[in-house]
Amino acid sequence: MALTHSPVSRNLNARVMYLGLEIEDFLLLGILCVFAMLIGQFFFSDLYLFFLPLNWCLMLLVIVLGVPGLMLFKYGKPRGYLGDLLNWFAKPHAYSANERDPLITTEYLKDEEGI
Repeated sequence: MALTHSPVSRNLNARVMYLGLEIEDFLLLGILCVFAMLIGQFFFSDLYLFFLPLNWCLMLLVIVLGVPGLMLFKYGKPRGYLGDLLNWFAKPHAYSANERDPLITTEYLKDEEGI
C-alpha cells in the first residue's frame, strides 16, 4: 500500500444500537429516571421496598419497563422515529389555508350585483 493511501471504514452509516434502541432512546430513559428519582425523593423519602429506598425502586421500574416498552413501540419504525415524534408533538401544526371552515356558513364577500 502506498503512503498516500490509507484504509477507510466503509460502515459510516451503521446504526449505533444497543438492545434494539438508539442513543436518543437511552437519553429519554435517563431523563425519565431522573424525574422518577426526584418524585421518589420528594414524595416517598422515608419508604423502603425490599430494603431499597422507594426512589431507587421507581428509577429501576422506569428502566425495567421502559426498555422493553420502547423496544415494542419502535419495532418496525424507521431510524430517529422517537425524535421525530417528540418534535411533532412539540411544534405547532400547520393547517391548509385553502380548506373550507365548516363553522362558517355565510359568505365573507357579497357580489356587487346583489347590492
